Amino acid sequence: MSKQLSDEELEQALEMLAVALNQAGSEKEMLFLSKLCFTLVNQSGDISLLEDAIKKVNTDL
Repeated sequence: MSKQLSDEELEQALEMLAVALNQAGSEKEMLFLSKLCFTLVNQSGDISLLEDAIKKVNTDL
């Protein structure tokens, strides 16, 4: 069963991500996001989470 973040936690996550992307700079933004995704899916130990997230994001583009 997956846990979802509260609205407050989502705001905190958005702020942390915005700061990290700003620090990485536009030249390394894509590399940062890729490494972040790989790190998170590796920590979860569940490749289906990445597959589901990719599908969800692609439908929202």
